Amino acid sequence: MNTPSQTTCTTEQAQPTRQPAAATATPLDWISHSLRHLERWVAWSIAVYTAWLAVFAFPGVPEVWLFVLYAGLIGKWSHVRPARQQAEMAWRGTALIAGAYALQTHVAPEIGGPTGLFSFWLSITCLYYAFMLKPAWAAGVVGCALAAFTMSFLQAPGLSSSADFAAHAGFLCIFPLLLAMRFGSVMRVPDEALESIRIDNSTQLYNKVGFTAHGDKLLAACRRENRPVSVAVFDCADLLEVRTIYGSRITRKLMDRITGKLARLCADNGLAARTGPAEFTVVLPGMNRGKALAAIGRVLGTPLRIELDAGDSEIVLVPSFLVETAGPDIAGVDDIYQELRRELTQMDQKEQRRQNYLQRERERHSRPMSIVSLPATLAVN
Repeated sequence: MNTPSQTTCTTEQAQPTRQPAAATATPLDWISHSLRHLERWVAWSIAVYTAWLAVFAFPGVPEVWLFVLYAGLIGKWSHVRPARQQAEMAWRGTALIAGAYALQTHVAPEIGGPTGLFSFWLSITCLYYAFMLKPAWAAGVVGCALAAFTMSFLQAPGLSSSADFAAHAGFLCIFPLLLAMRFGSVMRVPDEALESIRIDNSTQLYNKVGFTAHGDKLLAACRRENRPVSVAVFDCADLLEVRTIYGSRITRKLMDRITGKLARLCADNGLAARTGPAEFTVVLPGMNRGKALAAIGRVLGTPLRIELDAGDSEIVLVPSFLVETAGPDIAGVDDIYQELRRELTQMDQKEQRRQNYLQRERERHSRPMSIVSLPATLAVN
C-alpha cells in the first residue's frame, strides 16, 4: 500500500466547515447501472440470429457474415464502454440502424430486401431503444429507423406493394412509440427511484450508498472473470478551506475539476463516488495496484495535484490518497474502503503530531528579545 502524500493547498490556514449534504436527484440524461449493462445483449442477440440465418437460410451469401461481425462489434463496444448518457446509447442504436440499412440495400437481393427476414434488425433495435431511452431520444431512434426503412424500400430492385410498406412502417412506429415507450417509462420509475438515492446531487457521482451497491457488483463481476479490482480513496481536506477562503463559486469550479478528473480516471467500466464532504473513492476493475497507481499518475499527474486558476492566484490541491487491490478475503468494496479510511486517518494523525512537535520545538527554543534603551540624544521630549 502506498504512503499518502501530504495534502497541501496554496491557501491560508482556516478552520474547515462542513456543509450539509444536498438532496439527491437523478440527472435528466442519466442511464442507470442496470440498463447500461443490458444494452450489449441487444447487439449480440442480433449477431447470433443473423449468424443463424446465414447458416440455415442464406448459406450462399457470405456477405451476411460481415454483418454478424458488425453487430458483434457493437455489442463489444457496449460491453467495454457502457453508456452513461442517453445520447451515447442512442448513437449505438443509430449505428445498428445504419447496419440494417446497409444489409437491406447493399447485399444480394435474394435476402428479401427491406421486408424480408432481416427486417428484424430494425424491429429489435426500435423496440429495445424505445423501451430503454427517454421519450425524446427514443423518438429520434425510431425516426431514424423509419427513414432507413423508407430509403431501403425505395431502393429495392422490385418494389413491393404499398400495403407491405405500410405494414412494416406501422410496425416500426406503432409498437415502439405506443407500446415500448409507455412500458419503458413505467418500468424505469422504480429503477430511477433507486438510482436517485445513490447519486450525489452536487457532483453527479455516486454517493456512499451507490459506491457500496455498484462497487460490490463490479467486484463480483471481476471475480467471476478472474480479474483484479483496486480501490483508491482521495482525501481532499483542503477543499473545505477553499470554500472558507475563496467562497462557493471557486469551490464549485474546483469540485468540477476534481469530478472531471476522477470520471476520466475510472474510465468506462470503473466507478467514481463522493464518499465524504471532501473525500472521493474510485473503483478500478481490471487493475492491480501497480496499474492503478500508473493510471492515477497519468490522469492526476506526478506528483498528484489538481490545479485551478482562481484569477489573481492559482489553487493547487494535493490530495492524500491510498490504493489497495481486493484480496480473496474481502467480502465487499466497503471493507477495502474502511481499511483505507483507517490508514488515511492514522497518517493524518501522525502528520498532525509531527506538526505539533515542530511547533513546540520552535516555541521551546525561542528567546525574548532584550529591551535596549534609546540614546539620550534620541529620547523624545
